[in-house]
Formats: sequence, structure tokens, C-alpha cells
Amino acid sequence: MKCFLHSLAFSIALNILFFLFNVGKGFLNTYFYQPQMMDAYKEINNLKSEITFGYTASLGTSILILFFQLVAGMLIYYLVKRTFLIIKNRTP
Repeated sequence: MKCFLHSLAFSIALNILFFLFNVGKGFLNTYFYQPQMMDAYKEINNLKSEITFGYTASLGTSILILFFQLVAGMLIYYLVKRTFLIIKNRTP
């Protein structure tokens, strides 16, 4: 049970770090963005009349992806811990 709780905490921390990294990367990309207006519209015929911002995923899909990320993080923690315990317990 202790290993399960440690792996769950590790997985949650890993997902939070992943989320914060993506938010920080998006912030920096937005902050340092410099549009090139002169070269952007050489031909006006290629301009679209609609704008699409990102994509939307259903709530079920988002929860499913988060669940698989948590399980993957827990599995990674468990396998790494088990591997180190096996190496540590070997007798030379």
C-alpha cells in the first residue's frame, strides 16, 4: 500500500510538472512572439474568412487521457523502484 501511495504521489507530481512546463512554454512563446507582417500576406487570395483556435476535446476524452497518464507514471515509478531494489539486493 505504501508503494502504491508513493507511486500515485509521484505520478501526480509528474503530471503537474508536465502541465506547468506546457503553460510556461506557451507563455514564453506568446511573450517573445514577433509577427512578420510584410511577408505574411503576399497574396490576398489565400486569406481565410474563419479563424480556428486550437481544438476542443470532450470531458470523457480528457479524463481518459489523464487517467492513462497517471497509470503510466505509477507504472514507471514502480518499475524503477523495483529495478533499483533488485540491483541493491544483489550480492557481489
